[in-house]
Amino acid sequence: MSHRRLTVWLVVLGLVAAACSSSGEGPEATGDVEAVEQTPDDTDTPEPTESEPADEEPAGDEPTDEPADDTAPVSGGTLTYGIISDGTGFSTTAAFGEGAIRIIGALTEGLVSIDENGDWRPLLAESVTPNEDATVWTIVIRDGITFHDGVPFDAEAVKANLDAQKASPTVGFVLAPVDEVVVVDPLTVEVRMNTPWGAFPYVFVGQPGWMVSPETIGQNDTFVGVGPFMLESWTPGDSAVTVRNPNYWRADEGLPYLDSVVFKAIPNQAARRQALEAGDIHAFYAPADTDILEFQQGDEVDVYINDGASNEILFLLNTTTPPTDDVRIRRAMAHATDQQLLIDTFRSGLTIPAKSFVAPTSPWWVDTDYPQFDLDAAIALVDEYEAEVGPAEVTFTASNISSVVEFVEFVATFWEDAGIDVTIDTIQAGTEVPVVVGDSFQVIFWAQFSSVDPDGQYVFFHSSGGLINWTNLVSEDM
Repeated sequence: MSHRRLTVWLVVLGLVAAACSSSGEGPEATGDVEAVEQTPDDTDTPEPTESEPADEEPAGDEPTDEPADDTAPVSGGTLTYGIISDGTGFSTTAAFGEGAIRIIGALTEGLVSIDENGDWRPLLAESVTPNEDATVWTIVIRDGITFHDGVPFDAEAVKANLDAQKASPTVGFVLAPVDEVVVVDPLTVEVRMNTPWGAFPYVFVGQPGWMVSPETIGQNDTFVGVGPFMLESWTPGDSAVTVRNPNYWRADEGLPYLDSVVFKAIPNQAARRQALEAGDIHAFYAPADTDILEFQQGDEVDVYINDGASNEILFLLNTTTPPTDDVRIRRAMAHATDQQLLIDTFRSGLTIPAKSFVAPTSPWWVDTDYPQFDLDAAIALVDEYEAEVGPAEVTFTASNISSVVEFVEFVATFWEDAGIDVTIDTIQAGTEVPVVVGDSFQVIFWAQFSSVDPDGQYVFFHSSGGLINWTNLVSEDM
C-alpha cells in the first residue's frame, strides 16, 4: 500500500546520554552504536577505582574554557524500550515474528552488515569472497569471538548454523542455491552453490547470518548469540530482559555502554506513548503519525528517523485460495484502494504510495504499471469475475491492535465499494507469521522489511517454492 520510509525511535530529551548496539533488524544495521537518551536515575556512573582512576587535568596543561561534551556516551544504566509485541520465540530455524527481531537485534550481529551507501560490508566475518562466477564463496570469520555460553565462534559453528537453516522446512528455501558448506580451517568455510549467486552476502545481514551457539540451534525459548547483550529472561507476552555481554568482541571499544536493555511489549499505540510520558519506558518505535508530528514540533522528545531504505505496509493476498487466486480480484482490490486517501487519513503525509517493493530512492527502482485508483475499473473486474465464478468474498485478517483494526476497516470499505464482500478476522498481535506460513488466510495486513538488494525479496514474493513465499505466487518470468 505505501512505503514506510520512517523507522522512528522516540527518546526522552534533555537527560544523560547513553548508547546501545544497533546491530540487527533495519536496513541501516551497520554494527555501530546509536546514541539514545536515558534518565539520570537509570544511568549509574561508576565511582573511580584503582583500575579506573578519576579524570584529572594532565600535568602542565592549562584548564580550558571549552564546555564539556554532554552528549558523550556514559557507561552503565538500563534502557527500557517499548515494542509492539515480543513475537513467538527465537529459533533461527523458524520464521520470526517482528517483535522477536527487535529483541534479537541486541543479542546478535550478522556475518555482514550494510553501510550508509547500501553496500554490504563484513562484520562478524573478516571477509566474504567469491570465485570468478560466484558459485563458491569463501567466508573468513574474525578470530577470538565467543558465544554467550563461552563456546568459540568458529568455522564449525558457522557450518552448523547454515546446515541447520538449510535443512529447515520453514526457512531453508532462503538457502536453496547452496549445495554444501565446507570447513576449510578453524576460521574459514566455503559455501558451494548449485548456481551463481552474486548477491549472496546480503543474505547474511538477516536471519541466515545470525549465528547461535551450536547446542542451542532450533531452541525457541532462548537465543545464545555473540552480540553485545545476552538474554537473561523472557516472559512471553510481556518483556525480555537482556544484559551486557562482558565478552563482547568489541568490548575493548567500551561497548556496549548500557548494562541492560529491557524490551517491554505494549501492543497499543497510545499506551506506548503514555508509558513514555509516565517514565515507564525510555523509548519506543512505531508511534502514531500525529505523535511524530507533535514530537518534532516540541522539545521534550527526540525522534530518530532511519531513512536508509523503505519498508512496506501491504496486504498479502493468498494466490492459491479463491477468490484471490484470480488475478482479476487481485487487480480489482488494487484499483479500488485509494492509496493517497489512506496516506492523508492515517499517515499524515509521512509516507508515499508504493508501486513495488523497491523504493524510488533505490538505484534498482523502475516505474511500474501498478494499478492506480480507479473504482470503475475495479467494479468491472469484480462483475466479470462474479458472472463467471460466483460471489467475490474475502476474509481480511489483521492483528487485534486497535489502530490496525481501524485501518483495515477503512480499507475494507474500498473493496466493498467495488462489490467484494469483506469479513474482518482479528488475531493476537505477533501471531501473523504462523498464520501466513500455514496458508490459513485469504488477505492479511502485513509489514515487510525491505531488502537493500531486490534479490532479498525473491523467497518472500515470487519464489518457486518454500513456506516463506508469503503469497505463494510462482512466476517464471519474475
